[in-house]
Amino acid sequence: MPKKHLTQNWLKDAPKAPKGKRVVYSDNTEKLCVRVNDEGEATFIFVARLPGKIHPAPQTLGKFNAQSSDDELRLRSEGKPLPRPPVAMSLARARELAEEWSSLLKRGINPVEYEKRLANDRQKAARHTFASVVEDYLADIPTRKRNRHVEQDAREIRRELLERKDKDDNVIWQNTWAAKKISDVTDADIAQLVGAIRDRPAPGMAYNVWGHIKAIFSWAMWPERRQGYELSINPTAHLQPKHFKLSKTVSTRVFSDDEIRAYWAAAEATPYPLGDFYKLLMLTGQRKAEVSDMERSEVSHNRRLWTVPDERFKSGQSHIVPLSDDAIELIDSLPRFEGKDSGQCLFSTTLGVKPINGFSRAKGALDKAMLAELRKADPDATLPDWVFHDVRRTVRTRLSGLRINADVAEMVIGHGKTGLRRVYDQYEFEPEMREALDRWAVALKNIVAPTAPDNVINFDRNTA
Repeated sequence: MPKKHLTQNWLKDAPKAPKGKRVVYSDNTEKLCVRVNDEGEATFIFVARLPGKIHPAPQTLGKFNAQSSDDELRLRSEGKPLPRPPVAMSLARARELAEEWSSLLKRGINPVEYEKRLANDRQKAARHTFASVVEDYLADIPTRKRNRHVEQDAREIRRELLERKDKDDNVIWQNTWAAKKISDVTDADIAQLVGAIRDRPAPGMAYNVWGHIKAIFSWAMWPERRQGYELSINPTAHLQPKHFKLSKTVSTRVFSDDEIRAYWAAAEATPYPLGDFYKLLMLTGQRKAEVSDMERSEVSHNRRLWTVPDERFKSGQSHIVPLSDDAIELIDSLPRFEGKDSGQCLFSTTLGVKPINGFSRAKGALDKAMLAELRKADPDATLPDWVFHDVRRTVRTRLSGLRINADVAEMVIGHGKTGLRRVYDQYEFEPEMREALDRWAVALKNIVAPTAPDNVINFDRNTA
């Protein structure tokens, strides 16, 4: 074969081979050649006798591409590995690979088999990145016996552990170690991520994220999984919230009468679905996800009863919520979605197919509206921080103020019976809970509309 000192410029305009033929030129680099076809396309080949073979044979490294030089330079500057053959490459990369393959041959290693092993390792690593294991974990959650808040947890995990997007679906943050093999994730990686969330400052979210990470690694360490993930060490095993300066604080925040009025007025001014969701949250005292994910099929109008199914309730058992007249009136005022593409969700922006989400942004708007209402009466008013769970605590506290039996009040918010009572006392306390929530609805009316002549709350969104 003709000998040729190859250059980038020569390869760009390599002379075409005769029609239907190929011409091979040998470079000064040992065993590196270039094959040019009748279209003028140049392909780098490595010609050598491989272990166990009698005659030398050509092995393809990849096609020549002048643009690859820039890509390779960028990858080198970023400290990232360069693509392995067969891929498009520059002349410099071809020479580098030829020298690497020659070195392997001198050590008795078949370079072709070596590349196959590398490719297999890359595929395995791609399957076993932290990000891919997270997706495996999320896919497994719905199969669990206790299956509450699946979609909410999945959104939070993807947002805080993988990547965060803005309202236009543009990626605005990525976890730098999510692409690592899960076996390479360290306790330092975890501490850095949790600490950054804590310092946003979002200590409550940091605590939740720590719990998610611990659960993911515990799941991955299960004997039937850890071998596949090549995971021998759980980096969360020795970590505790105190290492991140985190603690689960017990909140005692409840709304005052003025704050309840501001909350209700802000809800009235907020269009469907959020405004109605806020109201039903206050009327029932149930958990945020239980109300937001509520489906029309869960409501019995004849019995004036809402049954939260076991898969959506914290204890793993179904929970009944007697509905006051005001709660029924609100539910009846909600839009009904019809058609083959519709769903059962009461609070939805997707024709009932999916429940509402995005509560962080929504609460920011609700806070502003509440503060504006408070300042109508007092220009210097402030609104202390609160979370949606404080609405539930407010309802529970108000039930005590209405002299509702403590056991009944606990049943209303779904805390239920404990110990042997949970086994032997199967009475559901429906009449007692109904009386409690009816009395709360009346008390709520008196708070939010104390001067209304007929003492009736208007649930019509169009009059807000």
